[in-house]
Amino acid sequence: MKYIKYWAIYLMRTVLKIFYIVPVNRKRIYFSANRGTSISCNPKYIYEYMVENFPGQFEYVWEYVMDRKTDKQTKYVKPYSLQSILYLLTSKVIISNDGLGSYIPKRKNQCFINTWHGGGAYKRVGEETIEGCGVEMKINKICGKQTDIFISSCRMFSKVMSYSKAVDQNKFLECGMPRNDFLVNGKGKEKKEKVYQYLKLDSSKKTVMFAPTYRGNEGDAKFDNEIDKDRCLNALQKRFGGEWVFLIRKHHFVEKDIESEGCIDVSDYPDMQELLGAVDVFITDYSSTIWDYSLTFKPGFLFVPDLEKYQAERNFYTNPSTWAFPLAKSNVELERLILNFDQEKNRKKIETHHKILENKETGCATEMAVNKIVNFLMK
Repeated sequence: MKYIKYWAIYLMRTVLKIFYIVPVNRKRIYFSANRGTSISCNPKYIYEYMVENFPGQFEYVWEYVMDRKTDKQTKYVKPYSLQSILYLLTSKVIISNDGLGSYIPKRKNQCFINTWHGGGAYKRVGEETIEGCGVEMKINKICGKQTDIFISSCRMFSKVMSYSKAVDQNKFLECGMPRNDFLVNGKGKEKKEKVYQYLKLDSSKKTVMFAPTYRGNEGDAKFDNEIDKDRCLNALQKRFGGEWVFLIRKHHFVEKDIESEGCIDVSDYPDMQELLGAVDVFITDYSSTIWDYSLTFKPGFLFVPDLEKYQAERNFYTNPSTWAFPLAKSNVELERLILNFDQEKNRKKIETHHKILENKETGCATEMAVNKIVNFLMK
């Protein structure tokens, strides 16, 4: 069955070369985030920077499922449609936060930039999760060979992703992630008013957000909410004072609605980084948002009741004990960590984590990525 998949990809790549009869548009840039389900993440920040700083100079195409009005600069195409494939294979630059499908035969005069959708080095991905060394490995290598630039947040990310995604290390641009620039530059708090207005929150209240990664696989991803929000809120009030609101956000792979009684589901909020900049405390598990939030140096905690099980099934690139925040395997432990939170210890743990992973966040990643894009377009 797996070999059928491989030959189907090979056939598709051959058939799609018919689009080569249409020349590559030297001014066209194709954007995709979360496989066409949103306008978000690193591609969004690159796009917004280019629209603002290079008005009228380029044509932008977004792979996006929702209908939007097409303007002079930006077009929107349905993912996996013939129109999207036509624009993919005729754009000078392709930018995605996930990867270029193995069935897409990228042309030699095109540049594919993988911004990825997470930083640091936590749960294993790509080749590290493939059992054996057969067809799936070959498919992974097809995608890796088509990558021209891979945006990296830290040296450890470059090392592990080079193997996991079969991409040469010299293709990694270690500048940080565009979506994290405002967090690195200490401007996260500026997003608080925007987030609070969107969620209709009282500005006097403090917020804690719980945003775990998914369990299972894409297509059947699930999430079991084991956190005791009331216990968590009581501990936060005792340690930090004030009134608290509990926010919860599911991974975009999880289609089923989460139980959100007594808290606010912010899964539909369009920009995760703005939420990270706005909240007062963040709780996650094995998600790469650990990296993003660590750049704010605000209080964070890891709630990992299934640590041993998850490690056996997925495993990690680095030891969870070295990650940016203290971890709790139960609600009792989480309560204790919150009540005993020490800001100075928090900062030192984050700084040590950044040193271990060799942090490469610059605060100007967007500009550096755009310079690469413009230089390629102007050749």
